[in-house]
Amino acid sequence: MVNTCAFVEAARQESIEAILDLAGRRRPGARLVVTGCLAERYGAELAAALPEVDRVAGFGEDLLAAPVALGPTRGAKVPAFDLLELPRPPASAPWAYLKVAEGCDRRCGFCAIPSFRGRQRSRRFEDLLAEVDALGAREVVLVAQDLASYGRDLGSPGAIIELVEAVAERVDRVRLLYLYPSQLTDELVEVIGATGCPYFDL
Repeated sequence: MVNTCAFVEAARQESIEAILDLAGRRRPGARLVVTGCLAERYGAELAAALPEVDRVAGFGEDLLAAPVALGPTRGAKVPAFDLLELPRPPASAPWAYLKVAEGCDRRCGFCAIPSFRGRQRSRRFEDLLAEVDALGAREVVLVAQDLASYGRDLGSPGAIIELVEAVAERVDRVRLLYLYPSQLTDELVEVIGATGCPYFDL
């Protein structure tokens, strides 16, 4: 299974190279499935251009509900699911990712995320804290395409600061992926510095 990226051209090319590499090295009877952002954005084109792939599955396709089969299974409709609200199991490592929001309201010329992830949708504050407690991890990595804008769509701009503080009270370390540069305020930097792990990705 190849989980692809369609963020920038270099990532798209790397994804295609990984698919072709695996297609050339797979054992007889093995199935090759392509999923992720590239599959979501270019599903039909990808399936047509890569006949060596057994299945191209975008975000709305549940691979467990529709098992992978050899042959032309592309384009089959299966039940959709919400990436943002997927149930997550307790952490099996000392760290865990926490999906805070999905999508992005920005329209950057270099990025295609809004075209296939849609507008930003933030999860409820209480749900996030309940998940932190259930994960049982010592380190939590907060994840969103535009993490600093967390809560804006819920009428709470700047809620990321409150969220980072609340998560930091529950775990040893908090990391942030990904912040848009213009939203990186002095207050947010100060809060990140107090988490036990002064780390963030722009």
